[in-house]
Order: sequence, then structure tokens, then C-alpha cells
Amino acid sequence: MSTVEDFKNNKYCYVKNAIPKDICDIAVKYTLFDEARNFTPEGAGSQVPGSHSKHGDPFMESMLLYTLPIIEENTGLKVYPTYSYYRVYRPGASLLPHKDRESCEISASLFFGRNYGGESWKLYVEGNGYEMEPGDMIVYRGMDLNHYRYEFEAPEGSYHSQVFLHYVDQSGPCSEYKYDKRIGVGGINNDIFN
Repeated sequence: MSTVEDFKNNKYCYVKNAIPKDICDIAVKYTLFDEARNFTPEGAGSQVPGSHSKHGDPFMESMLLYTLPIIEENTGLKVYPTYSYYRVYRPGASLLPHKDRESCEISASLFFGRNYGGESWKLYVEGNGYEMEPGDMIVYRGMDLNHYRYEFEAPEGSYHSQVFLHYVDQSGPCSEYKYDKRIGVGGINNDIFN
């Protein structure tokens, strides 16, 4: 079964090697440098309190645009980008089962890398757990499907670097959330890319 059929039938699909490993290596270093230089912990009422994360980071907004054709190819949909959100998970973190808001109609969880041995920390979508490798991503209907992670059990100093890339179906009910209702990707006029 193709990823497009998987997405149509199950509302999600697994995409192996969605991006090159070299880009993942750069992204891991970027997220760790950013965590060390500009630690921005999620607050008490957030999904993963204490974890370093960023909404709309310029590098990750670039990833949002870079992966747009990959999302379209694997879902069979024409999409608008909305926003990116990356997180560096540390031991003890967990992600409770949840569904996302309208700007996350079509979401992708893209794994950059880790530094711990054994199996990779699984992402669960509707009860199905996936052990991802760097460059792999799961594309899912974020408003429809529960997704979560159990507690991250790894030695002290371990990390798990991930980005969430969000889109809306151009002809779907959430198309008004294009760019997450900002002027453009990254909150700027995207004419600079022309």
C-alpha cells in the first residue's frame, strides 16, 4: 500500500528517509546549540513542561517549506504551510495523548536525531507505536488522531530532537489557517523568496 493510500485510509502514513541524514545532523546541532545558548522551557501548562522548544524558528520555518512537496507527495493533497514547532526532549519527558488545533489539520513529526543507545523513543498514533530513525517522519491528521509518547527513559544527558511541521488542506475546512493566520511563513511577507 502506498503512503497516499495509507493516509487516505488511516489518516496517517509513515515516510522513511523523508529528508537526508546530512540535514538531520545539522538540525540536531542547531537545536542543541539553541538549547544551550537560549534555553526556552515550556511552561507548567504546556504539553511537555521544562522541555526546550521554539515556535516559528527561522531554520524550522525553512524546514516547513522544504518538506511541503514531500507532504503533498505522500498525502495526495495540496497544502498550505501553517507553522513549525521544534522540541528537544530530555529524560523524564512525556507527551500526553492529544489532538491538535485547526492550524495542524495535516501534521508531520520529523525526527532529527538522538544520542542514546537501544531502540528509538516511540511516537504513538492512535495506539500504534513507531520507532523512527533520523530523517523519518509520520504525517497525520492532527485534529483527528490522538498522538503521544510515553515517558522518555534514557540515561542522564540523553536527548531526542524533533520538529513538528503543520499544514492545512488548500481545499479543506481549515484553509483559512494558512500561515497560521500570519502574513506568511515565519511571520514575514514571503515575497523575499521570489
